[in-house]
Amino acid sequence: EAVGNAMGRIESEGARMARLVDDLLLLARTDQGRPLETEPVDLVRLAREAAGDFAAADPGRPLTSELDGSAVVVGDPIRLRQAIDNLLANVRAHTPPGTPARVSVQRNGRWAEVTVADEGPGIPAQDQTRIFERFWRGDPARGRTSAGGAGLGLSIVDALVRAHGGAVSVSSVPGQGTAFTVRLPLSSTS
Repeated sequence: EAVGNAMGRIESEGARMARLVDDLLLLARTDQGRPLETEPVDLVRLAREAAGDFAAADPGRPLTSELDGSAVVVGDPIRLRQAIDNLLANVRAHTPPGTPARVSVQRNGRWAEVTVADEGPGIPAQDQTRIFERFWRGDPARGRTSAGGAGLGLSIVDALVRAHGGAVSVSSVPGQGTAFTVRLPLSSTS
């Protein structure tokens, strides 16, 4: 039994290290300005898929969505989906179970805006300025042995969104929740 437990921990650690290496390679590629795949991508469809997967993985969490119409951008559908998934993963990681969340996609002039919001504990103002930094983690109590990640999720979101000509922002009030908004230029044919 002890050997089985040790092998399970080794396998789990190997998988964690593989994800970390993949994340670092992705960041290095975006830093070098390597082009991403580009094709028309409907952010409403991507957000609907991501919200469905999130709801299936966390069925006890209330999730509302505003995902009507379409908002087509030019970009890499896999990487844009990764950005949305990372924001949803943050909701799961940083709010208590059962905390309501919301996903929406809106058209705002020549921009598409994807918002992932929660009604969780919020982020202190002093942390909001550093939240997109690589390896930065807001709660120092979340050591490597806890359920926390490597502190790359939001920096990956930021890098991917910038690589698509957009920006990501955070709005949070401690005790009232957090909202991340990704702004991407709409396709000229949209």
